Amino acid sequence: MTQNIQPSLEEFDAWNDETEAAAIEQIADHYKVRHIIKNGEYWALAANGSIYKLPLDLSVDDFKRLSDVDTNSESIDGFLAIITAFAGEEQAKELSTQPVNAVAYLLQDYAETLARIQGAELGK
Repeated sequence: MTQNIQPSLEEFDAWNDETEAAAIEQIADHYKVRHIIKNGEYWALAANGSIYKLPLDLSVDDFKRLSDVDTNSESIDGFLAIITAFAGEEQAKELSTQPVNAVAYLLQDYAETLARIQGAELGK
């Protein structure tokens, strides 16, 4: 994905909000996560082709571990602990070798899915 070609001064001069938005969209598309819900579990297909299984019925402690954090690293640590508990040490180790953007997008998709489920359960 990355090339080690130094940008020219013209590229810096031409850089604007529109080119930045297009570049960010391209990166986001690269890390896009697809998921399905099967047998009451969240199954994610990461951009690198790895599949991760996560619970949709989190305990209060697991939920707090994901939501009551001060930093992204704490959130990722909590997420890796949940992966370890529900998908196994091997998947957690594999996920920890992925770029932080890949893990962040997976965490975001999972959290959004949990929020939609909670909203549906509350009749929203």
